[in-house]
Amino acid sequence: MKMKKRLLYFAAFSACCLAAACSNDEPATDPDPVPAPDAASAYVVVGSADGAAYLMANESLEEGDITAAGNGLEVSAGNSSTWFFFGDKYLYHLSYSQGQAGTTSAYYLDADGRIRARSKEYNILNFWTYGMVGNYVITSAAAAGDKTDEAGNKAYNLTFTLLDVVNETSRTQTVLSEDFLGNKEYVMFSGLLEANGKIYTAVVPMGCSPYGVKAGGVLPGNEALVTGNESGTGGGRAEAGSLSGTQYADHCWVAIYDADDLEFAHPTLVHTDKLSYACGRMRSAYYQTIWAADNGDVYVFSPSYAKTYTDARTTTHNSGVMRIKAGATEFDDAYGYVDIEALSGGHPIYRCWHICEDYFLLQLYTDGYNIMGKNTSELAIYKGETKTFTKVSGLPADLSSISSKTPYCENGAAYVAIGTESADHPFVCKIDMATGRVSQGISVDADEINAIGKLVCVE
Repeated sequence: MKMKKRLLYFAAFSACCLAAACSNDEPATDPDPVPAPDAASAYVVVGSADGAAYLMANESLEEGDITAAGNGLEVSAGNSSTWFFFGDKYLYHLSYSQGQAGTTSAYYLDADGRIRARSKEYNILNFWTYGMVGNYVITSAAAAGDKTDEAGNKAYNLTFTLLDVVNETSRTQTVLSEDFLGNKEYVMFSGLLEANGKIYTAVVPMGCSPYGVKAGGVLPGNEALVTGNESGTGGGRAEAGSLSGTQYADHCWVAIYDADDLEFAHPTLVHTDKLSYACGRMRSAYYQTIWAADNGDVYVFSPSYAKTYTDARTTTHNSGVMRIKAGATEFDDAYGYVDIEALSGGHPIYRCWHICEDYFLLQLYTDGYNIMGKNTSELAIYKGETKTFTKVSGLPADLSSISSKTPYCENGAAYVAIGTESADHPFVCKIDMATGRVSQGISVDADEINAIGKLVCVE
């Protein structure tokens, strides 16, 4: 396998319609197997090079080197790929192929410790965000639907594709995105979090489609912001006659659904004007920034990405966090607002993840916001209950990049992928969440590390 020294780049994923490449009417022949207590297990690292991905199993994440030679399953993978683990059962690959149908596939560990592909594959057209609820992988995007006004302007919908992990089937669900918040703007969701018997999702107001403009959604003084021509692509695309970007950048909404409400029909909306919307961005990707601690308390992190606006609509709020107590349907006034940007010395949040207990790993911008995920080579730890902010220490002095892929969490530590100027290959580093100290783990013979996790045999 030919390898080249490269910086790690951050994969984007874009807009959603997941259609099964095989029949959705027939369930899988065998039910989802349950791992035996003594089942084989292995750490799995996905590395990519020269247009291919290599799924590599290893006994450790902390010692030695790992290579695909004699050890990895090679699969085709484009530049815009999302890899994630569904618990410890399956590894999923969602592929976006510049508006063309890509292939969605899943992998598992067999009884001999080998990584195998599952039997079903699916065609993915576009998606902006995704999450896992129960036995489902769910993707979502906003797009114009069939409903029109008298001028022929199409109303925007939220389309969800639900992939049944057990039966290997899929279906779609559509709800109206227009005026979701009662302000005539259309919305997008960012992430799907299952906690406390509920589904939590950040609601991102997107501005006014031509349908919303016609309905009177443009606030006085913003008329000149309505576009005359179509511009942008993917999640940043703006139709002619639309207003791109929200007029409510100083507000944050979270929608809460019952965990069995997979029609997304009856949301409870939670609102605050102390945060901007809770969503990380990289091109068309809408990164989840709401996470639950182990006790069920939901922490809502806002990167304040609306600071990228160049007009008067930019948010006045710094990047920060608030909390919704487990079982509550309002923000916790006693907890209040914590200004992460101030604690970090002016570095706003790019991405974040729950690791363990009430510890959250934050990836920060080091030189202002941008749409490409550049200059995000700083990590910090936030402890929710005590509001403690700790910068991660011990990263290499010649650090060139930190992967924005979801970290693997085990025994109070986070495992993330980094690259340096001096090393030929990226490697895994272990971050102790209690101390913030870094120790170096395995080196990976690849250009980029796309995923780190663990699989338990399901045969």
